[in-house]
Amino acid sequence: MKHKQSLHDRYQSYLYNHLWLKFTVDYGTAFLASVVSAAIFAFGIVCFMNPTLTDGQTTLELVSGGSSGLAQVIASLLRVFGVQIEAGNTLFFSIAYLVVNAPLIVLAFKGIGVRFASFTLINVLFVFVFSNIFKGQFFQEIATLINNHGGFLSRALFAGMCTGLSSAIAYKFETSAGGFDIVSYYVSLRKSTTAGKYSVIINAIIITMFYLIYGFGGENGSGFAGFSTWATAIACVFFSVVYLFTVMLVVDAINVRNKKVQIEINTVNSDLPRMLLARIPHGLTVVKAKGGYSGQDRILIYVVVSSLEVKSAIKLVKEVDPTSFVTVKSLIQVYGRFFSQKVR
Repeated sequence: MKHKQSLHDRYQSYLYNHLWLKFTVDYGTAFLASVVSAAIFAFGIVCFMNPTLTDGQTTLELVSGGSSGLAQVIASLLRVFGVQIEAGNTLFFSIAYLVVNAPLIVLAFKGIGVRFASFTLINVLFVFVFSNIFKGQFFQEIATLINNHGGFLSRALFAGMCTGLSSAIAYKFETSAGGFDIVSYYVSLRKSTTAGKYSVIINAIIITMFYLIYGFGGENGSGFAGFSTWATAIACVFFSVVYLFTVMLVVDAINVRNKKVQIEINTVNSDLPRMLLARIPHGLTVVKAKGGYSGQDRILIYVVVSSLEVKSAIKLVKEVDPTSFVTVKSLIQVYGRFFSQKVR
C-alpha cells in the first residue's frame, strides 16, 4: 500500500515539475471523459429511451428529462400541431438537443468556467454524433431484447443508469454532460450540496410537461393497444420516476466533489493542528480534552473537508501521530464560509 502511495506521490510531483505535461494529461483525460460520457448517454437514448426495434417499429418514448427531454417535448408539441416527426427520428432529436443546449453553454462560460464550458460543448457535440452513428441491426437487437424481455421498467432502469453514469463521469472531471446538468451543477456549487436533487426537480417538470402534451394530444401510437391515452401517460409517469431516482442515485454515488465530511481527530500532538492548516484550505477547531482511562491531556481537532480531501488529511494525521484516533462523519450540508476550489 505504501509503495502505491509513493508512486502516486512521485507521479504528482513529476507533473508539477513538468507543467506542459500536466496540462496535456489534464485536458486529454477531460476530453476522453467527455467522449465516453457522450457515448454512454447516446447509447441510452438509442437503445432505451427512444428505441427502434428490429422489425422497424417504434415503442413509447421514455422521457429523459433535461435538455434531451426538452427536445422530446418540442417534438411532441410539433406532432400535436400536425408536423410529421417519427418517434425514432434521432436526427431531429440531436438537432433540437443542440439548440436547447446553446444558451445553457453560454451560461456555463459566464457563470462556471471556460474549461468546464468548453468540455461541456464537446460532450454535447459528441452526443449529436453518436446518436446518429448508433444505428443499425446491432443496436436494434439490444433495444428489442430489453423491450421484449424486460419491458418498460427495465428500459427505465437501464436508461437511468446510462444518463446517471454519463453525468457522473463528466462531473468527475469537472465538466458536465450538458443540458440542465449545467444548471444543477451551478446551483450545487453555490449552495455547497449535492447536484442530484436539482437535476431531479428540473427533470420532473419536463417529464410532466411531456406526458401532459401526450395526454391532450390523444395519440396512442405506443404499442399499448386497448389502453386510453391518459392511462398510458399516467402509467408512464411512474416509470419516469424510477428513471429519475436511478439517475440521482448514480450521480450522487460517483460525484463526490460537493459532499462534505467532518473529521474528528483525538491526538496528543500539539503541532498537528498547525500542520493540518498548512496542508488543507480549511479552518479547524481545537478542544482540550483528557483521556478517560489514562488521564492524559489530549486535544480534539474538528475539521470539515470535501470528500476528495479526506484521504490526504488522514494520511497527514497518521504520518504525524500514528497513535491518533480518527472518526469520519458524512454531512448532508454545511452553512458558512466553506472554501471550495473554483471550477475552471
